[in-house]
This record gives sequence, structure tokens and C-alpha cells, in this order.
Amino acid sequence: MNPTNHLAGLLMFILVVFASVAIFFYLIYCRWVVMRVATPINRFDRIGERIKAVVVFALGQRRILNSRFLDAGIMHAFIFWGFLVVSINSIHFIGRGFYPDFHLPFLGDGGALQLFYLYLRDIFEGLVLVMVFYALFRRLVIKPSRVTLSADALLILGLICILMVTDLLMSGAKAHQQLEISPAGLVVSHLFENSSASKVANVFQICWWVHLVSFFFFLDYLPISKHFHVVTALFNVFFKSLEKGALQPIDIENAEHYGASKPHHFYWKDILDIYTCTECGRCQASCPAWATEKPLSPKEINESLRDYIWENTSTIVRNRNGNLDELSLKGDPMVGGVLSEDILWACTTCRACEEACPLFIEFIGRIVEMRRHLVLEESRFPKELVTTYKNLENNGNPWGIGASMREEWADELIAQGIPVRKMREVEGEVEVLFWVGCAGAFDDRGKKITREMVKILNAAKVDFAILGQEESCTGDTARRTGNEYLFQMLAESNIETLNNYKFKRILTQCPHCFNTLKHEYPQFGGKFEVVHHSEFINELIQQGRLHLKKPVTATVTYHDSCYLGRHNGIYSAPRQILKAIPELNLVELSRHGSNGFCCGAGGGWMWMEENLGSRINHNRVEEVIELQPNIVATACPFCLIMLDDGVKDKGQDERLKVLDIVQLVSDALEE
Repeated sequence: MNPTNHLAGLLMFILVVFASVAIFFYLIYCRWVVMRVATPINRFDRIGERIKAVVVFALGQRRILNSRFLDAGIMHAFIFWGFLVVSINSIHFIGRGFYPDFHLPFLGDGGALQLFYLYLRDIFEGLVLVMVFYALFRRLVIKPSRVTLSADALLILGLICILMVTDLLMSGAKAHQQLEISPAGLVVSHLFENSSASKVANVFQICWWVHLVSFFFFLDYLPISKHFHVVTALFNVFFKSLEKGALQPIDIENAEHYGASKPHHFYWKDILDIYTCTECGRCQASCPAWATEKPLSPKEINESLRDYIWENTSTIVRNRNGNLDELSLKGDPMVGGVLSEDILWACTTCRACEEACPLFIEFIGRIVEMRRHLVLEESRFPKELVTTYKNLENNGNPWGIGASMREEWADELIAQGIPVRKMREVEGEVEVLFWVGCAGAFDDRGKKITREMVKILNAAKVDFAILGQEESCTGDTARRTGNEYLFQMLAESNIETLNNYKFKRILTQCPHCFNTLKHEYPQFGGKFEVVHHSEFINELIQQGRLHLKKPVTATVTYHDSCYLGRHNGIYSAPRQILKAIPELNLVELSRHGSNGFCCGAGGGWMWMEENLGSRINHNRVEEVIELQPNIVATACPFCLIMLDDGVKDKGQDERLKVLDIVQLVSDALEE
């Protein structure tokens, strides 16, 4: 029954195979060229960790099976696993076109392994069909808001269905002719009970050609569709970022451009990310900007950039060895045209999109690169940042208060007889350098936290000191709003100051300071051991250096800071602290942990006004109010400010308090 047993069939088969494979590799080559001309970045380190990620997250589909999207996850996982199982059958199918008795080792001798595979193949072909029909039902009937109904998706699902059905019909035909016996083949063969051998052979040949053409059409369609992730997904997981907290630096002195205004300005991994997007919409469903009616959708950023790159791929390929900066590309400018400035500035850099993406697509770096272009090359940024940048340049803090006032809170405590040492007065090494941060030194609510932190440090007999007026902003706001020049200036100044003193660890109370000092200062030679106060206090409790004896009778919920949680993976320490406080009842918000919802302050939004959509902090506070706790606890001064403002805006400040975990620990300390 093999159609290639005669010359005409064999020639047609060879033509289809070689033409399709040539088209596929040409399209892959074009996609690869765009990556090759992009900015280099090293993603070949820590190979063992990368292989493990592929096994767990790509082959094991761990992120796909996230409980928030479990139904879609199960559907996709079985289609993916079915693809892996059936791909062996596809190798047999193509191989037998050239050589009728072709088979992979141990899968064609009629032995137990072949029988096992045939059972497995049949099971997964059935499962894939069921999941394809469910996928169609979701798209056409359920219609989740995060999923875009497109002809592209329907075509792919249709092709998968055709491939499975034709393969099952061929199995039935072979079983009818006693050529190959498989469980599904025996079932399907009943369709041919009253058919002649020639009719069954005709059905087989029709299904064979339909299967062949569908398979290679599917193959050639992948590089020009959103389903290109079938090819790129494993690579994207392998090359994922292993360091979540840090942005890439710019070589200010030698850079030919600042930020990204054209596709080749992105890192090659950014291009791979864009190719790999499945349009599943999990990023969009998790995005606080999208949830509050802002124009930013991470999914649509990928779609827009992908379409822009594809539109200009032929131009880039033709000029791949020339000066791409001088190249005129089709369509609107990438920054400000393809992606509006409102889209780029709406991001809070909370990392919810990256945490939700099953294929580890990175968004924040790309957005910040385009912000860098706007700020450093075009001088186009929200007007509020004019004041913020000026304050950072002139006073070393975004509040614009003089550096001499940075240790005023400490002088007040010293006047009350409470010891607070300053590093410039210390001889030798201290156990802890307490990095107070701008909010902790200048904001009234932040200063309350700082005073209570000093109380805790003294209670635990920690040898600590502060930099005082020598401390300056770490530069988190400058870097994440695209002003890399200002960030590097602040970072280098702070590193120089820190290198003048001896200490074992830096203790921070702001997750933004913590993240910048820990992950980004090493890029400029500032390698220090950094700990956030949540981990440090928990450590003191575990060591028996802090004794929480006084009860705090309250129902408390904890709001996860994005830069403590998703950027640094610190979820348990704050909760362990709260659970250690007598009579405190800890209850969880529906969006908590890695699924927590942003307060709205990150990415520079602490200093900008939300003029589009509703306010992110209001969205979060409404969720808190619905839970009805007495206290919402934070471990971030920015979160505290945003939530406190939201509670007041909602008229709930008499009933609901917003406190840092430091304040609750201080209340629970034995006298």
C-alpha cells in the first residue's frame, strides 16, 4: 500500500520532502540572522542548571501546569507530550517513504518494545484529539479574555487534528490488511469491515498523501506563525536568565547607541523571546497595568515586535553585514510608533509577566532598553521624572532633601540615649552596616520603620552602624526608568564610599535597595553580602537573639513586595516572622506569593502620576478590604506608602492599618 513503491509516487514524495525541508531551513536561517546581528549576551554559563530547566520546565511542563491556568495547562501538556510520542511515528512515516521497511532500533521487530510504543502512540493520539477539541471549545465557546481568537490558531489546531485522524485511519487500514496490528488500528479497522482490499488501499493512499502534505505544510508554517515556539521553546528555556534581579549595564563610554530603537539593538535572547511567544496571555492576565486599564499588554508587546521584525527580516538579512544603525526599516519607528510611549512607561517592572510565562520570556529588560533610548537619546520621559532626576543628581535622593538631613532621625534617637553609631565614627569592622535607604531617612512613615528597626537591632545586641549623610540613593529608580547614566553615577559613588569601611554584611529595609546592592552593584565591582530585614529578623528569631513575647491580637494579611518576592524569591521569611508573634492571626490574600499583585510603585511609578486607567494601589487595597483584616503588613517602604495612600483614599484608615513587619516585631518584643 506504500505510495512510494512506484516511481511516480517516489519522485513526488522526494519533491515534497526536499522542497519543504529547503523552505523550512531557509526560513529558519532568516530568523537566525536577525538573532545573529543582535547584541551579544552570554547564556552559555551554568550548563547543568540549564539542562535541568529544560527537563523540568520544558519537557516536564511544570510552569504550564500552574494552578491558576490548570485546565489550559493540562490541555497543552498532553498535546506537547503527544507531540513527543507521535514524533517517533513521524520519523517512521518519512523513513518508510524512502525505504518501506525502515524503523528505529527495537521498534520494528514485532517485539515487546514495539508493541508498547504502539499502545503509547495510540493513547496519545487519542488524548491529543480530545485536547484539540477542547482547545477549539475554549476558543470558540468559553473565549477566555486573555486568549486571542485567531485564524492562525484555528489553522494549527485543524492541522493537528488532520495529522491525528489520518494516522489513525492509516493504522486501521494496516490492521485490516494484517500489515501492522495496534490497539487503535484494530478499533478503526472496523470501519473497513465491508470494504474490499483495493478500497482500503485507496483510503490508505489518500490518507498517506494528506498526512504527508499536512505534515510538511505544518513544518513550513511554523517559522511564520505564533507556533514557531514548537521549534524555539526548548532553546528559550535553556537560555533563560538564571539571575532574576539584575538589568544589563551599558558601556557608557564606548556604546554606539543607548538603549534599543531598532530590533538589532536588543540582545539575541530578546529576539528569541519574541519568536517564542505562544500568545497564551498568561502574562497579560497577570499584569497590574493591564488589570487597571493601562495600554500595556506584555503579550501584545511580543506580537507587535514580532510582526515588526518579520516585516523587516528580508531587509535585515540583505544588509546583515552592513551598518544596521543607518538602515531604514519599514513601518513606524519601533519606539513611539510600533510601541507607544504610554505602553513603555506603564510597566511597574513587577515581574508578574515573567513569573507567569511558561517559556521564561523576559519583558522587563526589553522595556527598560526602550526607555533608555527615550531618556538618553531622545530626552522624552514623563514630566514628573524631571524633578526626580534633578533631586537624585543634586541631593542623592528622589525627595530632593539635603544630604545633611539624612541622619536627622539618628541624631534624635541619640539625643534620647538610644545608640546609633555612624561608620565615620567607627574604628575597625562592624557586624552590620544598616543601609537605611531614602524612604527610611526622609519619609515620615519610613522613618518610623527605621526607628523600630534600630530598636530591634539593639534588642538583639547587633553590632551595627549607618552611613548617615554619606549614604546616597542606590539608583534603582534611575535605572528602571532608563536613566542608566545617572544610575551608574550613583552606583559608583556608593561603591567608593562602601569600600572605605569594613563590615560583614549590609542590612537593607527596602527591597529595591536590597535588589540593587545585591544583584547590580557587582556589575561595577561592588561585591557585598546583602541581606533584607525580613531574612535578618527571621534569622535573629531562629538564633534566639530576639524574643517575641508580647501578644499582638490582630488579624493580619501580608502583601508581597515584587522586588522581595518575584525578583528575589523571598516569600517565607516575612511569614515566619508574623507566625512567631503571639496571638497574631495571619490570613492570605487571594493573590499572594509568586501570584501577588503589585502595589504600583515599581519601575519609577513611586514618582509618577497614574493618569491612565484606574490606580494599581486602589486595586490591591480593594482586595485587602474584601478580606477584612485589621492590619496589612508589608516589608517594603514603597509598598507601605502606596497601600497607606490607597487605604486613606478608600476611607478605611480608621479600621485598617498599614504597617511594616518591623513595626509588628517591635510591638511584640519583650520589655
